[in-house]
Amino acid sequence: MSNVVDIAKSQLGYKEGPNNQTPYGKWYGLDHNPWCAMFVSWCYSEAGLIAKVAASTKKGFAGCDAGLKWFVKNGKSVPVGKAQAGDIVFFQFDTDAEPDHVGICVSNDGKEYLTVIEGNTSDGKGSQSNGDGVYLKKRAYSLIMGVARP
Repeated sequence: MSNVVDIAKSQLGYKEGPNNQTPYGKWYGLDHNPWCAMFVSWCYSEAGLIAKVAASTKKGFAGCDAGLKWFVKNGKSVPVGKAQAGDIVFFQFDTDAEPDHVGICVSNDGKEYLTVIEGNTSDGKGSQSNGDGVYLKKRAYSLIMGVARP
């Protein structure tokens, strides 16, 4: 899965256009929409692994909830402490019991944090689930709703 991580790293610093305009949304066919899941799907597609994340369509998944449910149903979930590079990480930032955001694991400290590349997040204090670009984030285990290993 290191190829997926390398592809995601190549996108670090990307900033979206007006109204969620991105090449990831355009590729998926849903431009101008929240795009974190489409970013993850695009990275897997670029790595030639799109069939491993085809949760909603042959192009992967565009929504976090559909993605997480599909991975769990297909026995692809792993404990957060076992997350490794290339795994897909689903986040919970509020209290509605549905995943709010998704990214690609880069590393796991094995104690309390994952380093994750995420699309449609913020660099600083802005929205973490609907931001402006692709960033490398350090996330506490407590924010993680699920981890999938495609």
